[in-house]
Amino acid sequence: MENEKAKEKEKEREKKTKRQMMESDVDIKDIVVIDNGTDTIKVGVSGEDQPRLIYDTCCGIPAIQADADNPNNKPQLLFGQGLKNALQEKKYNIQINYPIEKGRIEEKNLDKMKEFWTYCLEDGLQISELSQVNLLIIDQVSNSKEYKFKMAEIFFQELKVKSVLFMNASTLSLFSTGCVTGLSIELGHALNTVVPIYQGYPIAHALQCSPISGDYITKQLLDDLKDPRLEQYDELKQRALIKDIKENMCYIADNYQERINGPDTFSEEERSYQLPDEQVIQISPLSRYKCGESLFNPKLINYEGLSLQGMITDSINRCDDELKHELVSNMVLGGGSSMYKGLLTRLKDEVSRSLPLIPRTDFNYIADFQRKYSAWIGGSMIGSLDTFQELAIKRGDFEENPESKLQMICKRTF
Repeated sequence: MENEKAKEKEKEREKKTKRQMMESDVDIKDIVVIDNGTDTIKVGVSGEDQPRLIYDTCCGIPAIQADADNPNNKPQLLFGQGLKNALQEKKYNIQINYPIEKGRIEEKNLDKMKEFWTYCLEDGLQISELSQVNLLIIDQVSNSKEYKFKMAEIFFQELKVKSVLFMNASTLSLFSTGCVTGLSIELGHALNTVVPIYQGYPIAHALQCSPISGDYITKQLLDDLKDPRLEQYDELKQRALIKDIKENMCYIADNYQERINGPDTFSEEERSYQLPDEQVIQISPLSRYKCGESLFNPKLINYEGLSLQGMITDSINRCDDELKHELVSNMVLGGGSSMYKGLLTRLKDEVSRSLPLIPRTDFNYIADFQRKYSAWIGGSMIGSLDTFQELAIKRGDFEENPESKLQMICKRTF
């Protein structure tokens, strides 16, 4: 009996030692990769296949009573599961704030994001010494160097991390497939971006962006459904339900007019969506197909900008003729909205029609099954390379060169 207890204690000691070693690996050895998405923040460690943690990019601000003795008293922000629990318990009047809008952190939300990043590192990854952390921060390709400079100030001056490397999501999505030259087609929550990349560097003059993305489609679906039974749920839960309907019951039509005007070929079960309270709502052909159709036909929702196939065509045509073959040979899809059912089939047809001089057999689309995390996976791969420390900005260098901080950011962000 005593031997069994001794064995159990020994096992517990081994588990504790392994846990401490893992924490030590996160603190010192590996690179922490953070993808700052408008919808979700993906957090994890370099060398791993997928993020360890995925948080909704929102924070809860509980209402507090004025305190005469402490007029500057601020409420503690809520993130992750703590926010979800507080909303479910309904103990506080909580205001939901979305600190990243259209791929950018607004100036007024920088303090909130500082707390969010701290939460990700300390509570999420259980890192105790932020001064030993090496970060790879994934950002939108369209954001300026000055914008990244503001983030760098927070990481170095307030969080006191050891080093930071800024990289754009489009390049990393491409890199996740093993390519350094190709066309990155990132379909995200707040923005769709089409970026030709040569030897790891975006071709800026050929960049295309559109707001007709995942969030726009989700809001369109909510408007089309117009079901009052959805209004009983709090803001986060309602968003989650609409996203679930979109991801599991909506499609990109091969022929939009035929699908919405022809007979509904879906069974009663396929048309029905059960809410958490077991009420069932019906998804009509119009709701099923219209929201996604706006990607290929934005005039349907009175948007005058380019369609997805128009963005791709324009981006390729802005590049030199000798580069076009390499671009169409590596057309990499990334981002959560690229998972839309039927999207790849429709995209192939539309792009072939838009670029008739390029043989259909020359187009090669790469759509990895984990492509909704493609930018993070690319970051994980970069963080595993020995060259990371050569590329990253060190805290010491940043602090010792006050007059050339912005210049340093301009030279060493990718």
